[in-house]
Amino acid sequence: MVDILNNLLIINAIALIVLVLLQTPKSDNAAGTMSGAGVAVFAQTKERGAELVFKKLTVVFGATFMIIPIIIAILSK
Repeated sequence: MVDILNNLLIINAIALIVLVLLQTPKSDNAAGTMSGAGVAVFAQTKERGAELVFKKLTVVFGATFMIIPIIIAILSK
């Protein structure tokens, strides 16, 4: 069972990396984020279409990425 969860964790991590890389950046450039010029980064903008799907999937995969190691630790005792 632990081996299956370990494999699932690896697949989950790869999927999470891909999802994060596929998302569109919220600021125009990275220099604006570092210098504070990207104040509109946290503005109320609504994602639509694929952006919304990527955001929701990222939350789901992120949550499972945190839950699976806890289950592995409990089962390993």
